[in-house]
Amino acid sequence: MASIPPRAVNLGRQLAAIKAAVPDTRGTVRGGELVCTLTLQPTPVSRNYTVRIVYRHRRRPLITVTDPPLALHPDATALPHVYPDGDLCLHLPGEWQEHMFLADTILPWTSAWLLHYELWLVLGHWTGTGDEHAVPSPANRIR
Repeated sequence: MASIPPRAVNLGRQLAAIKAAVPDTRGTVRGGELVCTLTLQPTPVSRNYTVRIVYRHRRRPLITVTDPPLALHPDATALPHVYPDGDLCLHLPGEWQEHMFLADTILPWTSAWLLHYELWLVLGHWTGTGDEHAVPSPANRIR
């Protein structure tokens, strides 16, 4: 007997779940796209980060830290675990599926990324898991 594939979570339900998890979230669902902005603080002693989430079905969620600007460790030439466009790399391919709630996956993964980022700024090496991305220098990026 064939199994029924899980269905994608409705974008309105995704936004409602994010707002339930982080009540000060501002967001909309329009034209098949969820866009929201929220504040995350990975630990009680961490700073607050403003994060923007953009998501459409059949695409990976795009997560960007909009404030404060992410800084580099003094010995680094690029941020670790980000895509060339600056979106955070939060999971391996296939690890996140659209039947999952962003509030239960992407939000805690973003908070964990921010914690590892803060440690990276101090230690100079990434303490989280995952694969490194080859981020081209700005001069070598295709526009």
